[in-house]
Amino acid sequence: MNYKLIVSDLDGTLLNEKKFVSDRNKEAIRKAREAGMSFAIASGRPLYPILSLIREWGMEELVDYVLGMNGGSIYDTAKKAEKHFFMLDGGVLKQIMDQYHDLPVRFWIFEREKRYVNKGDEATRAKAARYHEDEEVTDLYALCNQPRQKLIVECHPQDMERVEQRSRELDLPTCAAFRSDPTLFEFVDKRVNKASGLQHLCKEIGITMDEVLAFGDTSNDNEMLKEVGHGVWMCNGTMDTKAHADAETLSNEENGVAWYLHKHIL
Repeated sequence: MNYKLIVSDLDGTLLNEKKFVSDRNKEAIRKAREAGMSFAIASGRPLYPILSLIREWGMEELVDYVLGMNGGSIYDTAKKAEKHFFMLDGGVLKQIMDQYHDLPVRFWIFEREKRYVNKGDEATRAKAARYHEDEEVTDLYALCNQPRQKLIVECHPQDMERVEQRSRELDLPTCAAFRSDPTLFEFVDKRVNKASGLQHLCKEIGITMDEVLAFGDTSNDNEMLKEVGHGVWMCNGTMDTKAHADAETLSNEENGVAWYLHKHIL
């Protein structure tokens, strides 16, 4: 198959554990683009912090498209144009936060580079800054006056099971909920996932999903790896995601994206 678009998740996939893109991965992407393929990033992270990180990584000339918020946002780097899909209603956000009022959790709501939280300190602000996100403590209920792309519940890993159980008790037929990290649990419109975002992008650029090759490692990559022409699982990833992939590659620490591209595509 002649693939026209290569898509990669960031954390646990394209990025190493130091949260940088290795020179080997950059070079493989460069060669793929020279061979006529486009390259896109698909991440659960917000759009604007990803764009800042692309500049920090020196990848401005390597990334053609960015899918942020698990496919809820799409950015065309050449046109500098963005689109957003399927927002959560403010009433839904309030209902979710009410469900966790008695648990030791933090809530996040994003707006461009801002990460709004219900509580935080110097350490959490410093951690957010490493992701190019400006954290601000505020009344999140006041931000529910308009639709938002997602709500994140942050908890200690030992509390994640309770957080997941509470989500199953909610009656929210328009909402999807999933773990994206050992400490993070996300709520989005159920129509939002990386596959639906890619479908929008493919329609925009005139290709089919069969012409897409994608790399991912964990649950929020499942739909994407299943729906594209060829889905590749990182061996450091979760087993539920492996079940949706067509092939596997080395870990993110071993430059698995570059290894697979050189071995099978380039």
